[in-house]
Amino acid sequence: MNFLGRVHASVVAFLLIGALTVFSAHGHAQKSWGPLTSGPFYTGTADANPPQSGYVEPFFFDSVSSSLGQSQISMPQRVSYGIVNNLEIDFYVPIDYNRVGPPSTSNGQTVTASGMGNLHFELKKQFMKDGNDFRFWARPSLALTYIQFIPTGKYKNLNPALYGADQNGSGTYNEGLNLLARKRFKPFEGYFQFGDLVENPNHVGSGYTYNNGFTTVPNGEQLRVVNGNLLYYAGAFEDVLNSKHGLGYLIEYNGESQSKTNLLFGHANAPSWTFLHISPEAEYTWPNNKSFAITWGGGITLSAAESGYIRSKTPMFTVSFYRNGKHGYRGEGD
Repeated sequence: MNFLGRVHASVVAFLLIGALTVFSAHGHAQKSWGPLTSGPFYTGTADANPPQSGYVEPFFFDSVSSSLGQSQISMPQRVSYGIVNNLEIDFYVPIDYNRVGPPSTSNGQTVTASGMGNLHFELKKQFMKDGNDFRFWARPSLALTYIQFIPTGKYKNLNPALYGADQNGSGTYNEGLNLLARKRFKPFEGYFQFGDLVENPNHVGSGYTYNNGFTTVPNGEQLRVVNGNLLYYAGAFEDVLNSKHGLGYLIEYNGESQSKTNLLFGHANAPSWTFLHISPEAEYTWPNNKSFAITWGGGITLSAAESGYIRSKTPMFTVSFYRNGKHGYRGEGD
């Protein structure tokens, strides 16, 4: 069985375990453990914000590709809010700073450019809650998210003198669905995410870089790009060392795979690729009370495997500013 086949089998097994334990006696136990943590960087949480509770979370990713002399500092600004019970909305406003140097440039020069990337929002519906925070075999929290990307980032009329540093978007409206799972079993937490993103066709010009990170459209060419379907998979394991202060460490993986076929638009003419990344991370919450809390997190992402995709390493940092409403707070089950 290939790697993606094993991933799909793991998804099926996880869902079967959740289904078999929905009506277990442990599933009716009262929730009693809820550490105030922000969780992993790439894997979403299945637990929706309580109504009128939410947070602002600026991220900082510095993706460095030494072999190509490229660096992209990406700073997505996330705003998350609980609308009603078990329904949450999230907005992401990304700001990018790109640097390109030798060997991707000529004459030893280094160029930089910055701008806003593609906006996107997510609507999360939680349909199952963790049955027992202390037992691994109790039912997990489960949720579905709808994802919509808006092509606000620059991708046309690129300046040849900037070697693609002024490209901040793909030019496509993308729609997707994600399945999210989370299971607490004190002092540990497990996260899982699997999704599919449909990338709509777009018309691009010379200098445009495909989303594998390095293949570009030759000078003088104009074409209609069809990307293949994009599968996303991620998971994380967290050991919470101190529940009150949200102190913990995580091991996370995340991967993407773009196929040669688009679910709605047929054969893809964009390159296919796949990658798998591994990330050790740590987090800490201070200050922390029932109305307001700040969680700090950091880590580094390393390439574990890739095919047709740019190889990089990514130091990363985040800080989450929580505002807890009267209907519940993040420490009770975020």
